[in-house]
Amino acid sequence: MFHANSLLAASALQQSSRCPWFPVLQVASPNCGLSRVRTEASGPAVGKISESVSLTCHISGVAITDSSYAWDWIRQTPGKELQHLVMQYPFTQLQHIAAPFQTRVNSSADPSRNQLWLQLLSPAAADTATYFCSMRELEKGTVLETQAGPAQNWKEGL
Repeated sequence: MFHANSLLAASALQQSSRCPWFPVLQVASPNCGLSRVRTEASGPAVGKISESVSLTCHISGVAITDSSYAWDWIRQTPGKELQHLVMQYPFTQLQHIAAPFQTRVNSSADPSRNQLWLQLLSPAAADTATYFCSMRELEKGTVLETQAGPAQNWKEGL
């Protein structure tokens, strides 16, 4: 068995200008007030080794097709740093899967339901982790430079 804990814990991810992953984010709305954007992951807490597992992320407070945001799947294995799995851009229908996971996960988006999915293909005990879906805010005209590696090494380019 492996554990795919898909709970979001706001305290588990540091919310600062240096960390682009936000399980809960305050964003300005058109009427100059703040609205709450929330990501909520769900899925089985325990899965069987080698049997695919699907996780769902429902986003509320903003459309996943809003070009101001990219959406991420991240995991944290016990005692280790965050690992970035997938970055999705539903507004362009593009995604980037980190090199170590390209043959091990599938990812998709459904704008009509405002949901993202992550499928772990043939998971092993080493895939025991807390899985997060999160968002990153993109500035107009920003080009993202991505590189495979720990979450802390993913950065915004010029």
